[in-house]
Amino acid sequence: MSRSCDLSIFHPENPWTLGVELEVRLIDAETMKPANRSPYLFDHLPDSLRPNVHQELLQSMVEIVTPVCNSADEAADFVMNTLHELTRIGEKEGIRLAALATHPFEHKEDNQRFQDPRYDAFAKELQVVLKNFLISGLHIHVAMPNEEAALRAYDASITYLPIFLALSANSPFHLGEDTGLQSYRSKIFERLPRAGIPEYFSSYREYCSLMEQLYATGTIQSAKDVWWDVRIHQGFGTVELRVCDAFYDRERLRLITLFYQALLHRLTQYPVGRVHHQISKQNKWNAARHGMKGMFIEGDDVIPLRQKAHELLEMLDRTGSFQALETPKSDIQALHDLIEQETIARKLRRIYEETGDFKEVIREELIE
Repeated sequence: MSRSCDLSIFHPENPWTLGVELEVRLIDAETMKPANRSPYLFDHLPDSLRPNVHQELLQSMVEIVTPVCNSADEAADFVMNTLHELTRIGEKEGIRLAALATHPFEHKEDNQRFQDPRYDAFAKELQVVLKNFLISGLHIHVAMPNEEAALRAYDASITYLPIFLALSANSPFHLGEDTGLQSYRSKIFERLPRAGIPEYFSSYREYCSLMEQLYATGTIQSAKDVWWDVRIHQGFGTVELRVCDAFYDRERLRLITLFYQALLHRLTQYPVGRVHHQISKQNKWNAARHGMKGMFIEGDDVIPLRQKAHELLEMLDRTGSFQALETPKSDIQALHDLIEQETIARKLRRIYEETGDFKEVIREELIE
């Protein structure tokens, strides 16, 4: 990938196409502990899936990467079909798959890291931070027509990160403890040096200037070494949402992807104003702590995050972004319904309160 400010990466002919990346954990079917068996899956992958199932830091994890998709439905179908194929391969060896953003009772000793030069360098630099980095996420790419649109979409996405975090929140447990949060994964991720809520940029050139400085100083070796909650991906010509927890729910995946696609369609034309970094941090905390029951600071007002999500949907509907993407009215209503649902984290917490068994929590997340 070029390290320069390359404008040819963008997609003026086919903007708004999509890509989805989902990290999933491998689980021992008997003990519900992590299964360090991804080499087995890679050895038995059909050739058709080899480009789309990637190695991750841990041998108890794989990442599913869709091809370029024309719709959220297409992306969700690809992810689900791949998950089911991996489940079929793994079941002969007692391997199950689970979209766990955090495993409720694993410890770092339960996992084996891949011996890879990139991961070895991370381990040497990040030390205990990487050893405790036992999390899985969901990333959504939306293709941008040009660099100006990408910068607008990136900047404005910062304001709305809490909505997408709350909609995906799926990590209430960690190291055998109820954290009290809806998304503890997001707090773990923020320990990395180039993670969390990023800064604003006044131009795409300024964005590239920072990236070039990170390359020149040896701080990063590729754009993949920047782990912000949202970023412009200079290899794909996309804006990539990275704040979401991993989860296993086709309809939720489809709707969140559709929501973000429509939002960027709007933001590239009518960007929102910037928010003070401390306000962005507080709003993200509110979502991580309380999910959709959190509050959202907007100017001098504080409103329910759920209300803000509904208002954003109504604005996208009223101003035509959903229509431009040929989204049926039924999907817009389904998004309103999703906003009203409890978070996955609350459902998992309820299961644990009823059973007192973390294994039952994991079974809820197993891919069938």
